[in-house]
Amino acid sequence: MQIGFIGIGVMGRPMTLNLLKAEHHVTIYARHPEKPEVQEVLNAGAKLAPSARAVAMASDLVITMLPNSPQVEEVVTGPQGILEGARRGLIIVDMSTISPTVSRKLAQTASARGIHFLDAPVSGGSQGAVNGTLTIMAGGEREIFEQALPALQAMGKKENIFHVGPTGAGEVVKIVNNILCGAIAAAIAESFVLGVKAGADVETMAKVVGVSSGASWQLANQFPLRAFNGSFQPGFMTDLLHKDLGLALDLAAENSTPVAITALTRQMYEMARAAGYGREDYTSLLKVLENMAGVEVRDK
Repeated sequence: MQIGFIGIGVMGRPMTLNLLKAEHHVTIYARHPEKPEVQEVLNAGAKLAPSARAVAMASDLVITMLPNSPQVEEVVTGPQGILEGARRGLIIVDMSTISPTVSRKLAQTASARGIHFLDAPVSGGSQGAVNGTLTIMAGGEREIFEQALPALQAMGKKENIFHVGPTGAGEVVKIVNNILCGAIAAAIAESFVLGVKAGADVETMAKVVGVSSGASWQLANQFPLRAFNGSFQPGFMTDLLHKDLGLALDLAAENSTPVAITALTRQMYEMARAAGYGREDYTSLLKVLENMAGVEVRDK
């Protein structure tokens, strides 16, 4: 399959490498082709195009993996964008986490030109992208989803690739997931700071809670890998989770749904951003609460 990829970053780099490993032909566009991650992808066999328009002209399917709605809109509908170079039947798969409303608008614009659009955000962080085990939740026409599956299966775990409904449904499911991601991580950080302050041991708490009713994927995986060892290397940056919780608040407002816990959770990650941890892993919220309590939550 001739695949285009736009967004060679923390997630896009390993996703593109996995597409190449699966023997797809990949053409990329990058605003800063001199960056090491872009050079790595080119060295692995990808071709560089001068614009998103040129990527579309060379591709059967174009994947976008970008920070937020405005960037996706610009790449798809802007000058030298995908739609300018797309032929009828092209499939656009936006794997970014953006507003469901924007996804639906882009799908309508694409459809008017005979172009297909899937919103297919992912979960699993940078490690899932590297391992090719991402969870993928796709919204759009099922027939188009089936056509895109060979590309999706190169990046995601086969049994964790889902068609979740019409256009926009992928983004809705992802927002629901990230509300829980943020709230659960904040609760872990808060509770473990309290536990250490009160005299409990990090490893003991993690072991006991891990087989009790407070167990979670984040406590078993994310916190030991990113936080309890003091690294806070981003699998998923604080800035991005904060952005996604903002999308959740927008979605709630559009649907007249109260989300008090989500609003409070977003404010907690705002605290982490204000402390300078925006580019670190979202578990860096732990450091904010540590500073407030005067303790450090680390394993041995």
